[in-house]
Amino acid sequence: MSTLHITGRGVCARPADRVELRLTVRRVAKTCAAASEDANAAAELLGTRLIERGFDREELKTTAFDISPEYAEETEKGVRRRVQTGYACRISLRFALAFTPEKLSLAAEALFEGAEEVSILFSVEDTEGVRREAVRSAWADAKAQASLFAEASGLKVGVVREVSLDIEGLRTMNFGGAAALSVRAAKIAFTPDDVRSEASVTVEFELV
Repeated sequence: MSTLHITGRGVCARPADRVELRLTVRRVAKTCAAASEDANAAAELLGTRLIERGFDREELKTTAFDISPEYAEETEKGVRRRVQTGYACRISLRFALAFTPEKLSLAAEALFEGAEEVSILFSVEDTEGVRREAVRSAWADAKAQASLFAEASGLKVGVVREVSLDIEGLRTMNFGGAAALSVRAAKIAFTPDDVRSEASVTVEFELV
């Protein structure tokens, strides 16, 4: 019995319809309690700024909370030493929303002032749908190739004996730092690249 091994490849690309803003607020004070209080107040202010721009405050999620000692180097009688100066509290936040350039600019305006480690990540709501479409495209490609080879050899495609699948994670347009901060500056005509997924399926067909 003859068999045929074919690798089909498929791609699915869809326009981004979701955007996620990530940022960290950091406050330093003499005590843990004061640093924590100041950082929480800063996070609450961001929530208020979102409400003022018509967003839902509840969508601003805390993803990390950390307090650590702060140090500075001092020189005394020619000897350098490290001394504790207080505590730093860092709160990492995430805000996700349906993407339009106008909403993105408004959200960045509300959240990025005074923040650090800012970034913007684009995605799609139906991530599983993108992956499934890439797999269907790869399977259709494999079947089309098998039919072509079978026809050229005067045979027909029989049953599938074995299948293996490889699918990549979603490829998206993401950026941070100064590039992310610049979104806050103006209402820009911003169109992110499509969210993409690629899949390959290797199939062993019987030829009859």
